[in-house]
Amino acid sequence: MDYVSDPNGPPPSVLDADEGFEIGGRVTLPNWLNGKGHVTIYAHELGGPLNKEVGKEDFDISATNDEPKLKTYPWTVSVGGKVFPDPQPNASQVYQLDAVFTYGEQSTDIATFVDMGPYMIN
Repeated sequence: MDYVSDPNGPPPSVLDADEGFEIGGRVTLPNWLNGKGHVTIYAHELGGPLNKEVGKEDFDISATNDEPKLKTYPWTVSVGGKVFPDPQPNASQVYQLDAVFTYGEQSTDIATFVDMGPYMIN
């Protein structure tokens, strides 16, 4: 994960649930792979009921005939407004975010994740 972009600006650890935000990064893979890549963002509210997928990006992975080397694929996931609930009494509004990369239809073991850490989203 390279960045989290919030239209409301700083601080970067507080995100606007109504405006939405973007998360961007990159995946580096062998250049002989061909198929589809998937990045999914999951959110879990600390002490709360929300635990779900909040955004996803699918992208093409294209093989090249070059000598074997690594190839980098950038990705951006937009998390739209209204994905997160309005603040509730006694709710933490703090969410643990994770980005998960999978390749193809998950019939391979090519996958990884990034623990993005906690964010206050309100």
